[in-house]
Amino acid sequence: MNVENRSKGRKGRRLVPRQLPDPLRAHGAWVYLAVSILAGAFTATGRGFGPALLAGAGFVGLFVLAGSLAVIPHRAALARIAVGLPLSFGSPLLALALGADSSFLAVGLIATVPALAAAYWASRSGFLSPGALAFGVTSLTVSAPAAASAGAAGPRSAVLILATLAPFFFWRTWRLARVLGQGWTRERFARRGLLESALAVAWAALAVSATRMLG
Repeated sequence: MNVENRSKGRKGRRLVPRQLPDPLRAHGAWVYLAVSILAGAFTATGRGFGPALLAGAGFVGLFVLAGSLAVIPHRAALARIAVGLPLSFGSPLLALALGADSSFLAVGLIATVPALAAAYWASRSGFLSPGALAFGVTSLTVSAPAAASAGAAGPRSAVLILATLAPFFFWRTWRLARVLGQGWTRERFARRGLLESALAVAWAALAVSATRMLG
C-alpha cells in the first residue's frame, strides 16, 4: 500500500458526526441503559429510589444528545438537543434538590473512560465493531453506580453493582457483535435481541440482590 492509499484509509476512519450510525435506533443500547438505571435505583437505600432515577435520567439525556450528532444537519438534531439538554442538566439538579448524594456526579464521570475507548475502536475498526459496541455499552452501564450513589447506596455498593454489570454487558455485546459479524439483518438481530434483553434483566436482578446483601 502506498502513502496515498494509507492517507485515504486514515481519512476514512475519522469520526465524522454526519457519518455516525444513529445510536437512538439501537434497541439493545436502550435496554442496557434502562436496565442499568433500574439496577442502580433498586440498589439505592431508603428513600433514594427517586433521586437515583433522576440521576439515571441524566444519562438518558446524554445518550439523546449523543444521538443528535448522527442526524446533523437535519431538523431532528434540534429536537434531540431540545430533549437531551434539559434531561442532562435538569434531572441531576432535581435529584440534588431532592436529597441525592452529590457523589453521583463524580461517579458518572467514569463513563468517559469507556466512551473514549469506544471512540478509539470506532476510528480503527468501525462503529459496529465488537470493541466500539462493547465499550459503548459499558459507558451506559456506569449509570448503575451513578444512580446507586445518588440514592445513598454507598461506595461499596456502587463498586459492586458496576463490577457485576459492566463485565457481563461488555461480554454479551462483544459476543453478539462477533456472532453477527457483517451479516447483520433486522430479523436476525431481532431474534438475538430478545434473548440478550432477557439475559440482561436476569443478570441485573442477580447483581442487585448480591449487591444489597454484600454492600
